[in-house]
Amino acid sequence: MFTKFYQYIRAFSLDVVAGAVISARWIGNYFNADIPSSAIIALGLTVWLIYTIDHLLDARKIKSQDALFRHIIHYKNAPYIFGLIAVVSMVLIFILQNLKPYLIGYGLALGFAVFCYLVFIHFIKKKVYWGKEWFIALVYATGICLPTFAYIESIPMILIYFWMQLFILASINLILFNMIEYKVDKKLGFNSFATVKGVDFSRKVILFLLFSFVVIWSSSFLVFKAEELLDYQAIFVLMASVLAMVLSKEVVLRQEEWYRVIGDIVFVLPLIEIIFIDG
Repeated sequence: MFTKFYQYIRAFSLDVVAGAVISARWIGNYFNADIPSSAIIALGLTVWLIYTIDHLLDARKIKSQDALFRHIIHYKNAPYIFGLIAVVSMVLIFILQNLKPYLIGYGLALGFAVFCYLVFIHFIKKKVYWGKEWFIALVYATGICLPTFAYIESIPMILIYFWMQLFILASINLILFNMIEYKVDKKLGFNSFATVKGVDFSRKVILFLLFSFVVIWSSSFLVFKAEELLDYQAIFVLMASVLAMVLSKEVVLRQEEWYRVIGDIVFVLPLIEIIFIDG
């Protein structure tokens, strides 16, 4: 029962949304940024819209019952999901009216970039790989840090540092997923880093990213002296360790898509800091 319920949560990207809003609040807490809940909600709704529209566009291509569950669900329920998108969009517009102009401006710019990218890869250059995983990782990490940036009105060095770590973790997450889903993506004709570069090369890139993360993580203690940094870096290394575990146990975790369950929970782990340390 729980597995089936969580399967729907993953299909509709609610775990990804949870990771984004929790991580955004977590980053904001480090800087004591006065981020209103409405800004965090707006971020969550925006992430859901982006992922849902992308899944709907992917679902148009499915021609096999071997398609992933999220694509089948979006294909079968497209009219209802489009209606939900309209409702969520109206709610988002209402929330945006009460947010800081800086945040609205930055958010609209980021949203426009995503819109153009989705149109480009789905309708203009469908047969060419244009680094979708890297672009999504960049947008995801930027979206998490954007509320903090807008409400402290500066870009401290440590915020850039947090962004780098989030970008690397999101990149590992996405490349790991499409490496494991290589056969399905290949069968359905989806372009991904793994289908273009191959599974072996994808694994090497993930290992390189993990190594880069360790180097960047270790250097933080030489560059920054803030006492609170230790707690945050402990969470970051926990997040990276979970992804490394998924990589090492990918064969076992293929069953019931447990690799996605565990992989997407990574960005929910900052909740430990929010509840037990900050709280």
